[in-house]
Amino acid sequence: MKRNLLDRMIEAVAPAAGARRMRARMMLDAARGFDGAKRGPRAIGWKATGTSANAELGPALATLHNRSRDLIRNNPYLSHALNVKVANLVGTGIRAKFKDPALQTLWKQWIKECDAGGLLNLYGIQAQAYRAMEESGEVFIRFRARLPQDGLSIPLQLQVLEADFLDSTKTGPVPGGFVILGVQFNMIGQRTGYWFYNQHPGEIATVPRNMVSSFVPAADVIHLFDAIKRPGSVRGLPEFATVIWKARDLDEYQEAELIRKKIEACFTAFVTSSDESFQVGRQTSTGAANGPRVESLSPGQIEYMRPGEDVTFAAPAASDGYKDHVSIELQALAAGTNTTYEQLTGDYSRVNFTSGRMGKMEYKRIMEQRQWLLMIPMLCERIAARFVTTAYLSGLTPKPTAEESWTPERIEFIDPVREANGLISLIEARLKSRQQGIRELGDDPDEVDADIESDPYAEDIVPPTTTVN
Repeated sequence: MKRNLLDRMIEAVAPAAGARRMRARMMLDAARGFDGAKRGPRAIGWKATGTSANAELGPALATLHNRSRDLIRNNPYLSHALNVKVANLVGTGIRAKFKDPALQTLWKQWIKECDAGGLLNLYGIQAQAYRAMEESGEVFIRFRARLPQDGLSIPLQLQVLEADFLDSTKTGPVPGGFVILGVQFNMIGQRTGYWFYNQHPGEIATVPRNMVSSFVPAADVIHLFDAIKRPGSVRGLPEFATVIWKARDLDEYQEAELIRKKIEACFTAFVTSSDESFQVGRQTSTGAANGPRVESLSPGQIEYMRPGEDVTFAAPAASDGYKDHVSIELQALAAGTNTTYEQLTGDYSRVNFTSGRMGKMEYKRIMEQRQWLLMIPMLCERIAARFVTTAYLSGLTPKPTAEESWTPERIEFIDPVREANGLISLIEARLKSRQQGIRELGDDPDEVDADIESDPYAEDIVPPTTTVN
């Protein structure tokens, strides 16, 4: 590394300062060695901040929530993408199986009455919560203790709250800790509670002008959001945030194309003639005084022109690259929503078995990651633990804890015969247990065995001895 006269002078007078100057210059040269860190005309307008996830997300939360919801309400592609993801990740429910049969019976009764709103069962709450998490980036489920006289099998219910219920303006130090965007922590960074409004700030009913939030302990709240994306993030980012402008631009592009076609269809024919009484079609309007006549043409009509008369028809301009452009934009939307192009559009014309299976395998990995790293540990296990604790305090179970296993909804086979034979081969080779295979199919092994035992025709079913190549 070259040193100039100033560097040498500083080294002679203050060696320590000279060494720091040399280290800083070396670090700068190393950063400029990466193309992504270079400065120049290409970097003009590129502002990459070094702030934390919360500093970046805080000012944008409300806008991202509103725009994401608006697009899902009005954009058919994003609306369908959300439906596909909820149907594949939750389906008809992520089911729990307790080892204690008595506790399992109590669980089956409670999941029917666990909704504080009285509309859904637990599986409906799972779907509603995951949908809200994808749409708004996060959702809150609040445990609501009930009185014995309420007549519930377990005096506990669940209330699902949108992200808007959290007071995002609540930020700063508090006794014994601090608050960031409505979430309170102790001095070692553990969540101790949340600051909630008692009603939605945008509710249609009368809302007080000066709404005041109140503290709810963290033990009574489940905060479901994608905590994997960035360490230290307190709040969740809407899943479709990366495609908000893509979807908006595509809507406007298609709308502009439709308007262009409508305008072109308004012009049918232009007549040039010195005879004012000449007409090509049937007159439909005389128009304003001294204005042009309006006529219409009939299909198959033949009209003979005289010398000096001419009729010119408007030719709509071809839509150059319209289909290709829309297809490319839809591929970007599919990538941004973590769905396949075929799932997003419903167009399976370009899919064969191999490409369909590859897309399914990648999508399945994404869904399984969200099931086992987000939904089950952050939502399902928290609900099950609170259920068991409440049952113990109510004197309905002898222990305050219990073991349970979870069975997510399965993703359908593309080729049932081939994939089923592959599963059978793994079980026969003792590379996978039969119970594990049944759970991967989205069923409970004990219930399947009981159904087989009670099936009067089960003995007549002969298992296959050959596989399909």
